This record gives sequence, structure tokens and C-alpha cells, in this order.
Amino acid sequence: MITPKKLFMKINLSQGSQDLVFAADHLVCSGWVGRDPKALQAHMDELSKLGIPGPGRIPIYMNFSTYLLTTDDEITVVSSQSSGEVEYVLLCKGEEIWVTVGSDHTDRDVETKSIPGSKQMYAKWLASECWPYLDVKDHWDRLILHCWVHKDGQRTLYQEAPLASILRPEELLEKMPNIGEIKGKFFILFSGTIATTSGLVYGDSYELEMEDPVLKRMIKSQYKVKILPQYL
Repeated sequence: MITPKKLFMKINLSQGSQDLVFAADHLVCSGWVGRDPKALQAHMDELSKLGIPGPGRIPIYMNFSTYLLTTDDEITVVSSQSSGEVEYVLLCKGEEIWVTVGSDHTDRDVETKSIPGSKQMYAKWLASECWPYLDVKDHWDRLILHCWVHKDGQRTLYQEAPLASILRPEELLEKMPNIGEIKGKFFILFSGTIATTSGLVYGDSYELEMEDPVLKRMIKSQYKVKILPQYL
């Protein structure tokens, strides 16, 4: 039996905060979640230039190992052709849902051969802070995702879009196949990403942010990417 992956989170409330120990039984990553067909096609075109095929259905959902989950400030990879991406992340337990920001780090070379294989290779990073979904549900579409990439000492805005551009949590959960099999268990769902501003960048680190302009707050964190030499 596989032991659930424990994540030690901080829930930010309107007043104060409280600890959350989330023991994930399942990890699901979704993709092709854009509401705007043009923006969705732009993301498909972006990946097709790398030889990555389009999806057989929209959206897609993929199961991954929960041991990939991390809130560490550094991840390791074995290729110079990997990249992160900003998305919202749902931590679900029955009717309780918390939301944070995360990155489905992916090997882009392997992705041309196997999308699930490329994503299983690397960590699924998320910030260690979260909000109760109910606190942001009524103004969800006004939340904004930002990602800055650091490369060779330069910091560049890499992705930016309101959450109105991708599917809401209710729709993402409703469309998920076999949801009944994990309902009531602890599971984590990565939403899928937004288009980049100028194409994929293999960064040295990624700075991710979810901004709430209504309640004047944000979740912001960063992780570094370390390339391991494949042979000693």
C-alpha cells in the first residue's frame, strides 16, 4: 500500500491563518482547459512547434504519483529541456476545497514522445499557502495568475491571465472521469495552464503568483530548477 503524501500547508484566512496537513491519496493533472477557443488553439500551436501532439479530448485528465508533490524551493531535473508553468491547484476533501498556485513541471523533449511520461518525470510543485475556495468563489474570475521566469540572471514575465480564461473548479471537477472513485478522499487537481507571452522558456527558476484584486492579497512563491548530471 502506498502511503499518502503529506503536505504541510498554511491556510490564509481573512483574519489570521491556520495549519493544514493534507495527506494526498491521488494526484490528477488536467490540460487543455481554456475557455477561449483562440487562446486554447494558441497553446496547442505553441506545443505543436515542439512536436507535441494535440489532445484526443478536451479537457484531458492524467493520474500521477503523489510522491511527485512538493512545496520545496528547489526541484531537480535531468535535462536542460524542461519547463514549469503557472496554474491553479485544488486540494479537495469531500465538500472542502482549498486553492493555491502551482507548476506542473514537464520534460519537453520526452513530451514529444509521451505526454504522461514527460510529466511523471518531474515534481509537481505547489505553494505552501492556500485559501479556502469559498473565500474566493464569488469573484473567482477576477483572480489573476502570473508567472515570471528567471533565465541567465534575467527576470521576464512569462505568463499572465485572469482565471476567467480557463475552466472554473466546478466545471473542471464535473468533467473529470470516474470522480466517484475518489470522492471523499484527499486528492489534488492541477488545473492546466495558460498560454505563455512569447513561447516556452527553459528557466533557471519560476516565480508564481495568484493575485486576488478584490480582497487585496496574493499567494506568491518561487522554486529553482537544478539540472543533475546524468553520470557521475
